[in-house]
Amino acid sequence: MKTEKSSNICLIDTNVFLCLAFEDPGHVHCGKLLDRAYREEYKPLLSTIQITELYTPFLRAEDKQGLERMKNEIVRLRPRIRNVDQEIAETAAELRSTIRTPEGRWIALADSVILATATAEKAETLYTIDTDFANVNQMKVAAPEMELREWVKKYGTEKQKKTI
Repeated sequence: MKTEKSSNICLIDTNVFLCLAFEDPGHVHCGKLLDRAYREEYKPLLSTIQITELYTPFLRAEDKQGLERMKNEIVRLRPRIRNVDQEIAETAAELRSTIRTPEGRWIALADSVILATATAEKAETLYTIDTDFANVNQMKVAAPEMELREWVKKYGTEKQKKTI
């Protein structure tokens, strides 16, 4: 008997992949989130800017095996990947000029592009462990398997705990 799969789109922020890859605190939850994508409970979404973010740590460390594992993980995940086009660029500029982080800084360029991608693709949720997304109200923002504030309480840095 075939079960019906959900077609909802969810953007997975770069830090979720890196948390899992480097086995940072809470990485088990990141793995469970990706497992849900493999089971087709949602359609994963990435921005092309995230490819740069995902590959850079491995390239800087000259970790060819780690880079290949990351590339293979992305291929296996089969995400929808959205290019940074005119629509994304304009939306990112609007977001970047209106959203501030909990520390009062403007949201970073890459984060604004990621959020613009999620918005343009009508993502249901943006999964992240980055507190810079805490003031986003354009869409649902959550950490893997919990609310972002709960993640910060359990796994966040001291700096994050002070800002959220």
